[in-house]
Amino acid sequence: MDKLRVALVSLLAGVAVTTLKITAWAQSFSVAVLADAVHSAVDLLALTVTYLAIRASLKPPDLEHPYGHHKAETLGGIGGSLAVMASATFIAYEAVSKLLRWETYLPTLASILAIVAAVAIDFNRVRVLRRFRGVSRALEADALHFSTELASSAAILAVLAMGAWASAYYPELFAQWGPAVDVAIATVITIYFVKLSLALLKTSVVELLDYAPPDVVARAKAKAESVNGVKSVKSIKVRKSGSIYHAEVTITVDENLTVKEAHEIADGVEKTLKQELGGEVTVHVEPHQHAERKSQKTADTKKGQ
Repeated sequence: MDKLRVALVSLLAGVAVTTLKITAWAQSFSVAVLADAVHSAVDLLALTVTYLAIRASLKPPDLEHPYGHHKAETLGGIGGSLAVMASATFIAYEAVSKLLRWETYLPTLASILAIVAAVAIDFNRVRVLRRFRGVSRALEADALHFSTELASSAAILAVLAMGAWASAYYPELFAQWGPAVDVAIATVITIYFVKLSLALLKTSVVELLDYAPPDVVARAKAKAESVNGVKSVKSIKVRKSGSIYHAEVTITVDENLTVKEAHEIADGVEKTLKQELGGEVTVHVEPHQHAERKSQKTADTKKGQ
C-alpha cells in the first residue's frame, strides 16, 4: 500500500474514531474522554496536513524545486506536533475547570462500547502506520500520535469500566473520588502528549536544518570508496530531505586518466550513492596526485605559521 493511500485511509479512520469518542463524551461527561476526543479531533487536522504534505512530496522536481518537494513531509511532521501541543493546552484548561467544579462523570454502557470500538480502530491503524517508520516522516508522526491515542483510550476505557463498577456498588465513594480520578487521567494524557510532541518537533526541525546523521555519512563514504577507480573520497556532504538524502561528493582519481575515464568513475559513484541515499548526488573529480600535493602544501603552510 503506497504512502498516499495509507494517509487517506488513516484520515477516514480518524473521522470514525473522533465520532465515537465525541459520542462517548456526550454520554459520560468525562473530562478524560473529552481530552481523548479533542486529541482525536485535532489529529484529524493533522491527518489532513499529512495527506496534503505527502501529495506535495510526491511531485517530481521542477525548475523552482530542483531537489523535489520531499521536505513537505517534514513540514507535515511539524504541523502534527504543534496540533498535539494545542490539544494538550485545551485539555489542561478543561481538566482544571472540571476540578474546580468537582463534577463527576457518568460511565454509561454506550460510552464504554464507543471507546472499545475506537480502541479497535486505533490498534489496526497504528499497526499499519508503523510499517512506514523511516520511510515517511509524516506517517511516522501519525504512528506516534495514534500510539499515544491508543494508550490513552485504553486507560480511559479502564476508568469508565471501573467507574461503572464503583457507581453501582460504591456510589458515595465514586461521587467523592470520581472527579479526582477523571482529572488525574486527563493530566497524565496531557503531560504525555506534550513530551512526545516536543520530541517529534525537535526531530522535524533538525531535518529542516539539514542535519547529516553520522552513520549515514559514513555509510555513503564507504559506498563511494568502494567504486572501482576511486582513489579517495576527499569530502562528502549529506543532507536529509523527507525520507531521502542528497549528497555532494569530491573524489580523487588517477591523474593520468582521460576525461572520459574519470567521468565514467564519477558516474559509478553517482549511481551507487543514488541507490544508497535515494536523492540527488553531485560528484566533483580531482586528480589524486594533485590532491596529495595540495594537502601537503596546506600542512606545510600551517607548520610555517
